[in-house]
Amino acid sequence: MTAFDAAAGRRGRAIENIYPLTALQQGMLFHTELADEPGMYWVQDGMLLEGELDQDALRRAWELMFTRHEVLRTTVVREGVATPLAVVSRSVPLPLRFIDVSHLDEAGRREAVDAHLTSDWESGADFAAPTLVRIVVIALAADRHQLVWSYHHMLLDGWSAPIVVAELMDAYQAFRAGSEPRLPARRPFRDFVGWVSRQDLDAARAYWRERLAGITEATSLGIEHATGDEGPGEALVPLSAEVAGTGLTEFARRHRLTPNTVVQAAWAAVMSLYSGGDDVMFGVTTSGRDGQLDGMESMVGMLLNTTPVRIRVDRDELVTTWLTRLQDEQVRARQYEHTSLVTIAACSELPAGKPLFNSLFVFENFPVQDLEEEERNAAASGLRAGMNYGREQANYPLSVTASSGRELQIKLSYDRSQVDADTIDRMAGHIARVLESIVADTGARVGELSVLSAGERELVVEGWNASSSVGLPVVGGVHELIVRHAVVSPDAVAVVAGEESLTYGGLMARASRLAGHLRSVGVGAESVVGLCVSRGVDSVVAVLAVWLAGGAYVPLDPEYPVERLEFMLADSGVEVLVGEGRVGGRPGRCRRERAGVRAAVCGRAGRVCRGWRFGGGAGSGWSASGRGDDGRVAVGLGRAGSGCAR
Repeated sequence: MTAFDAAAGRRGRAIENIYPLTALQQGMLFHTELADEPGMYWVQDGMLLEGELDQDALRRAWELMFTRHEVLRTTVVREGVATPLAVVSRSVPLPLRFIDVSHLDEAGRREAVDAHLTSDWESGADFAAPTLVRIVVIALAADRHQLVWSYHHMLLDGWSAPIVVAELMDAYQAFRAGSEPRLPARRPFRDFVGWVSRQDLDAARAYWRERLAGITEATSLGIEHATGDEGPGEALVPLSAEVAGTGLTEFARRHRLTPNTVVQAAWAAVMSLYSGGDDVMFGVTTSGRDGQLDGMESMVGMLLNTTPVRIRVDRDELVTTWLTRLQDEQVRARQYEHTSLVTIAACSELPAGKPLFNSLFVFENFPVQDLEEEERNAAASGLRAGMNYGREQANYPLSVTASSGRELQIKLSYDRSQVDADTIDRMAGHIARVLESIVADTGARVGELSVLSAGERELVVEGWNASSSVGLPVVGGVHELIVRHAVVSPDAVAVVAGEESLTYGGLMARASRLAGHLRSVGVGAESVVGLCVSRGVDSVVAVLAVWLAGGAYVPLDPEYPVERLEFMLADSGVEVLVGEGRVGGRPGRCRRERAGVRAAVCGRAGRVCRGWRFGGGAGSGWSASGRGDDGRVAVGLGRAGSGCAR
């Protein structure tokens, strides 16, 4: 039995079409099924109707919408098929109900509306029903009605909803006037599904492999933690009147940019601040209506897609140059914006099952002009209509949504179980401040964009620097503070790195042994010691040892390419190098000559390194050193009992 026959027989109705879900629809369905809480990807739109309502005309208008738009007659079949399928019925019973609560007092009416919204939200999508849409009209008074239109997000995107509502109001006015609606023809959603299935996946994979090269983990903002709270939260970015009004759009026009590019860049700058990195990545939801398919700009369905956007924040680059580069990258990415996240993730270097991003950016630019016109027409005929409610839930702990109506508005939506409100409020202020700095158009560089609010700047510059606020002990350096604490509390934990920890007593014992060894090879005042050590307990020990020996240290990241390490060693004048076997991004990589320090760098395993003998006696905790032909010294960090011999 074919999927067509199975769907028709099981559901007992005539089937018009069956086609596969798009990649985004599959993802939405997957997360809906996995969600622990109700409401995942369920959308509720509310419209307040004031004036005399013709219920029969409204019913006929909704029936026409279901006839015109196949997505409203669509459900999903998951059983008995290899992959989920969209099933379009020729007709479905209109899921419209009228509820009368006009006999209740104001508090009772409000409670009744809230109760319906809650019940509808908790019910979510009924995939056994012939449609994933529900419509309720609640009579609050003879001339006042609340319409609630709810649906699964996989049916309609934010671009499509205003189109349907505008047509609904147009049809309502026509039926009420005793005429037939004259609505424009629209290309069916199934044409988009077919077009997407014919895209060149090989070219898309090549693009995404190049775009994501080097990314091994999602950008973490460092703000997620268990808050003990629950539910969704929202906060508005406090934009100045200038930025929200015409300031941003005029800046964008002046430099031939889109407002979308400018706001995305501001979000990238804030992400860079919070993550501490200059290479950030977040998800971006695009409308998917870029004209690659005729008629897609007026199509009703789920055309949008979410793809990763990677932005390098070069602090030395001029802001305008940076923004132009970002926009050029966006134009190129648009060719591949319909690639599924599953395919994109497979092209990345992230471990399987790990998310590409933890935050989502959306720039809404929906076609609301027709809807506003129909609302004005309805008002002229005695029925005022206006959207007054909206709710949906996405699958990300933090989403940034910008909308460009009469004024720019930016909203932060977040999961209150993972992020606290105070952090979101501060972040909203930082976004506003960065946008103000960009729009000021002072010819600044990216690193000069102001982030701190006036209050935060005052706190950092004055509050935290008040000489009377903190009494510091009279000591010569940080290492003396550590020595003093080790004497008082030797068993207290001093360093924690992953599952490894070290007490103050253990830290001093290991650092003192290494310091003695450093002094024995000439480290003292004015000495410069290179530390090529991975972040962890050993790096803290090495830093303290250099201080105890009287020297200064230059940090060298073992993940850096060898060429960069060579330059840093030569430029800093390092004479003694403390390091591991993991250098230049490759475990156990040794080179005899490195910027004049002709010595191997030995790691914990005590492997053989060219021309040098590393090794410590049992219990020593640190290895011996090697001296190069030019007198420079390399000290290997080894463990007791390990060795490295020629």
